[in-house]
Amino acid sequence: MDNDFEEKLKKGRSGIDKIDKALVELLNKRAVTVLKIKRLKEKNNMALYDAKREEDLMDNIIKYNKGPLYNDNIVQIFEAILRNVQILEKDESL
Repeated sequence: MDNDFEEKLKKGRSGIDKIDKALVELLNKRAVTVLKIKRLKEKNNMALYDAKREEDLMDNIIKYNKGPLYNDNIVQIFEAILRNVQILEKDESL
């Protein structure tokens, strides 16, 4: 393999690593915010789960998506994020 290919590959992978780091930081920032909202809801005797809010969230992420990922892919990713934050919320109350 030529050096140009190796350099481009290395540069591309470095870019992915930076994006992954930013994603992890943002996901953790989102989780902290969700936990703050959870505590606020608990303090005010509100239900934690809000089906309308979740529907609005999914509608919003579809609006935000400009591709190349398909809307179904983005929805699946956010469903996984929501599931994992729900686990965090339950663990926090133990």
